[in-house]
Amino acid sequence: MTGFRSFLQNMFRKNRQKDSGRTVLPQESGEPSSSPTVEPPEASHTRKIVLMILIAAAVIAASASGLIGSYRPGPVQPIPFSHHLHATNKQISCLFCHATAPTSPHASIPSVDKCLLCHNVIATNFKPIRKIKDAYDTQKPIPWVRVATIPDHVHFSHQNHIARGVDCSRCHGDVKSMDRMTLVYKLDMNFCVQCHWQNKASTSCFTCHY
Repeated sequence: MTGFRSFLQNMFRKNRQKDSGRTVLPQESGEPSSSPTVEPPEASHTRKIVLMILIAAAVIAASASGLIGSYRPGPVQPIPFSHHLHATNKQISCLFCHATAPTSPHASIPSVDKCLLCHNVIATNFKPIRKIKDAYDTQKPIPWVRVATIPDHVHFSHQNHIARGVDCSRCHGDVKSMDRMTLVYKLDMNFCVQCHWQNKASTSCFTCHY
């Protein structure tokens, strides 16, 4: 998308320089001429139409790939858990925390007890870690804010997808690089069907709606 963005920026720059009917001086055009030339209004109008078509195509392509809204920051969580720190720097497997993903439709959120397996001895005086200890002492769950959601009439199984070798990043993006969990893809029917086509998986209505 970077190259296409540069192309659009160049188009906008040229469009500002060449308004409809404006006189184009020889030194501006870079062409030798004995007198100024006037650009026909039709040429400018055509260029604007082409530019609008290219922008519309880019928006449609981004929507089809599920990337609209991809870079909005994720919700603020009650504890600033960093996947980048744990999964990349510390090399902790996704399945250590989300242990039920290979055996259940749902990828479990780790319990406070599991967090304290490490944090009873690691960074114990760090304020967010003290919140985890407080949650354990009061037996209150941590109110994590959900990031990825699908409608109630859609049945998605983590177990089935992991069994087929689908990597977590296919739906969740490069979580290992995230300090704050962010929704990367628009998880709608178009996103799912495109993936099923690419992987020759069933697109029967009853695969997801039952």
